[in-house]
Amino acid sequence: MAERRWPTARLVAWVQEAKAALWREGGQTLLEYALIVGFIGVAAITAMMALAPAIGPAFQAVTDVLEEHMPL
Repeated sequence: MAERRWPTARLVAWVQEAKAALWREGGQTLLEYALIVGFIGVAAITAMMALAPAIGPAFQAVTDVLEEHMPL
């Protein structure tokens, strides 16, 4: 009868290992997404800083028009 329990114990151990592997992989996925979001944030900030001198006057012109027609 002890031999019948052995395959069951191995199966339970295998299922536990599989569950643990899934949890570990989920942590890796979360880290990958965090790195991607961080990279996109740094790229966006860099692009805004690089484009600020070219875009600044256009935003100022729009602001001037709005203030002229809708004074506070």
